[in-house]
Amino acid sequence: MKNHILNAQQKKAVEFDGKHVLVLAGAGTGKTRCIVGRAAFLIDQGMEPEKIQILTFTKRAANEIVERVKASLTDNQAQSLNGSTFHSWCNQLIVRYPNLFGASGYTVIDPDDQLSVMKMVCGDQLVEYKGIRIKPQQLLDIYSYGRNTRKNLSNSIREKIFKGKTDEETNDEIDIIRPKVEVLLRAYQTKKSEGRYIDYDDLLLIVANRLRNDAEARRILSHQVKHLLIDEFQDTNPLQWYLLEPFLEIAKFYCVGDDAQSIYSFRGADYKNVHLFKERVPESEILILNNNYRSTQEILDLSNWLIETSPLEYKKKLVATRGSGTKPKLINIASQWEEANFIAENILENFTENNKNFIDHLILSRSTYYTKPLQAVFIQKKIPYVTYGGRKFMEAAHIKDIVSALRVVNNIYDEIGWMRFLTFWDGIGEIKAGKYISKILEFKDPLDCAQNLEDAIGGTEGEKIADIYNSIFMNSGNVKKAIQETYSKMELQLAFKYRKDWEEKRKSDVPVLEMLGENYATIGQLISEGILENAKQLNGNPVLEGSQLNDSEIKDHVIISTVHSAKGLEADVCYVLNVSPKVYPSAWNLSSDENIEEDRRVLYVALTRAKNELYITRDTNSITTVNSSETSEVTSKYFLENLPENLTEQFVNPYTIVKPRDILTPNKIDLSEGMDFS
Repeated sequence: MKNHILNAQQKKAVEFDGKHVLVLAGAGTGKTRCIVGRAAFLIDQGMEPEKIQILTFTKRAANEIVERVKASLTDNQAQSLNGSTFHSWCNQLIVRYPNLFGASGYTVIDPDDQLSVMKMVCGDQLVEYKGIRIKPQQLLDIYSYGRNTRKNLSNSIREKIFKGKTDEETNDEIDIIRPKVEVLLRAYQTKKSEGRYIDYDDLLLIVANRLRNDAEARRILSHQVKHLLIDEFQDTNPLQWYLLEPFLEIAKFYCVGDDAQSIYSFRGADYKNVHLFKERVPESEILILNNNYRSTQEILDLSNWLIETSPLEYKKKLVATRGSGTKPKLINIASQWEEANFIAENILENFTENNKNFIDHLILSRSTYYTKPLQAVFIQKKIPYVTYGGRKFMEAAHIKDIVSALRVVNNIYDEIGWMRFLTFWDGIGEIKAGKYISKILEFKDPLDCAQNLEDAIGGTEGEKIADIYNSIFMNSGNVKKAIQETYSKMELQLAFKYRKDWEEKRKSDVPVLEMLGENYATIGQLISEGILENAKQLNGNPVLEGSQLNDSEIKDHVIISTVHSAKGLEADVCYVLNVSPKVYPSAWNLSSDENIEEDRRVLYVALTRAKNELYITRDTNSITTVNSSETSEVTSKYFLENLPENLTEQFVNPYTIVKPRDILTPNKIDLSEGMDFS
C-alpha cells in the first residue's frame, strides 16, 4: 500500500482490529480518507477484494471511493473491489442468486413504471375527503415512506398527507381515509405480483426477509461478504438497517458517519442508527475523528456551541488543525432585498479588491424559493452563479409568462415572445396564435401595434390582449409599474393555469420580479440584462447559469445551494441565509423536539461548510415580532437567540442600494457589420 499521511485518530480507525466499529467523523475530519484507507488496509493485509463490500448513497460516491482505493494500491490489487448503492447491491445479489431469493424472471421497475402501475390500479377510484384528494403519486409516496421508515399506514398517511399533525380532527380524517388507501395499496401490490414486477424498495426487502428467515441464505452469503464498509451511516433509514442487521453474524461492520449531519429525515433517514449503535451491535466500538482540516477555530467554536446546546449527546467537539482566523459575522438585515444587495456587493468587493474568485463563495439557504431575490440581484449585477437543489428564478414558467408580455412591447418582432404571450390565454393554440402573429408583424412600430392590436385579433381576446399591451406601452419608462399592471391583468389566468401550487409557491415570486424591475430604467434593459444575461457563451454554445454544471464547463461562478444539497461542498467564504426565528428551527417544527433537533443539524451542516469567512444573515423584523409576541419558553428554542456575544461579530448591513439609470442619449442600433457575405 502506498504511504498516506494519516493523523493518529485516522490511523487508529483505518487499522481497527476489532469486530464492528462506528467511526464518528465530524465535518471536515477526513471521513472519505478513512473509508478508502480501511479498504486498502484490509486488501494489503490479505483480504480478498471481492469479499469487501462498500455501500454508499450514490453511484458516483461509490465509484470515487473504489477508484481512490485502487490508486492507493500497487499491482492491481483492488481490481475486484465492489462499491455500490444499497439498491444496486441488493439487485446484484438477487441476480447472482435468483433461486435463493425467489426473484427469477422478475423485472425491476423504475418510479415512472411504478406510477403507471398505480394509475392502472386506481382507475376512477380516487381517495377524496373534505377537499383532500390523494393522487396516485401521493399513494406511492405513502407506500414507500411506510416501508422505508417501517411505520404503519396510519402514521405514513399522517406524515405524507397531513405533515405530521396529531390533533383530533386529523386523527378522525386519517381513520376515514385509511381504509380507502389500504385497498388501493393492496391492489398495487397484487398488480406488481401479477406482472412479476419488483420496485426499488422491494430489492431491499427481498434480500432482508430471506436473510432474516433462512439460515441457509446467511451461510451462503457468509462465504461472499466478509467486510461491510458503510459510508454516510447517519443517513441510513430503518429499512436499510432492517437489511443490514442479518449481516452482523456474517460480516464485520465498518460504519463511517456523523450523527450531527443527519438531515434527511424527510426521506426516512434515522439518526438513531448512529445513537443506538452500541446497543444494537454486539462487540462494537465507537471511534471519534474531531481534527477538522477545513475551517478555522472561530467557525468551529460557533458550530460546536450549536451542537453542545442540544439535549442530545453528539460526543465530539471539532478542533481546527489550521488554527485561528476571523470570527463569523452576524449581519442584521431588514429585508431580503437588502440581504441580497449586501451579499452581492460583498462578493464583488472580494472579486475586485481582495483577489478572490466567484467560486470561492458559497451561499446556503433552507430552500431555493428563498434565494429568488438574491438571484435577481445577481442577474442585475452580472454575477455568474449556479444553483444546486432547485430551478432558477427566471426559468420559472409563470415568470416567463409575465415577461413574455414585456418582451413583445419591447420588440414587436419577437415571435417567440408573442407565441408564449398569446397561447397563455385559453382558447388560443399555436395555429391560431400563428395567424395573429402574421398580422402583428405587419405593424410598423410599437405605437402602431398599440393602436391596432385589438382589431387585428378581434373579439374579447383582442380586447384583453390589447389592454395589457397598451398598459405596458404607456409605462415602458417605469419597469416596476409595467410589471405591476401586467400582473394585475394576468393574475386570474395565472392562478388558474398554476392552480396546483399558485398560492403556496408561485404567487410570491411576483414581488421579486417587481423588485428586479425597479433596478432597470427601461423594459429593454430588463430583457437584455435580466433575461438574456442568463445565457453565457461557453465554447460557442449557450449555457444557462442556473443549471447544474460541471467545473469543467464553468470555471468561475458563485454556488447557491440548499443546505440539503450542500454536503460535500465547501468554500473560502460562506453565507448562510436567514438564520432567524421561525426559520431555525422552522415554525412548523417548534412543537416537535425531534424536528427541532433535525433543524439544528441542518444549521450545523451549513456552518461547517465555511473555510475562512462565515456570514450569517438574520431578519431584524422577525426578531422584533418574536420578542414582542412570544413567551420566553418559545423564544428559547430559537437557536441564535441564545448565542453568546463572544462567538460572532454583529453588523447592520453596511451597503446601500444603487439603482442604475441609463443617462445616455438613445441611438439607433447598427446591424450593418459583423458578417462577411463574399
